[in-house]
Amino acid sequence: MATVTDWTETLTSGQTEIYPFVGTEWLWLLIAVVIWIVWHVRTSASETEEHDELVSKGKGPNEYKKNIADW
Repeated sequence: MATVTDWTETLTSGQTEIYPFVGTEWLWLLIAVVIWIVWHVRTSASETEEHDELVSKGKGPNEYKKNIADW
């Protein structure tokens, strides 16, 4: 593997690939978007489960007023 000493000569000589895996950008983008969507779905499901658990405890909307520290 040769070291590039002058980018002007390298790019004008016909060599177009200057980094590995040229052409796979769409694949990497697709993988990133799928992971991002899966993360959102799993986080939403987890938070919904936690919310449902808190709702099932039967605490009302003013329950936080009883949670006052005696300082």
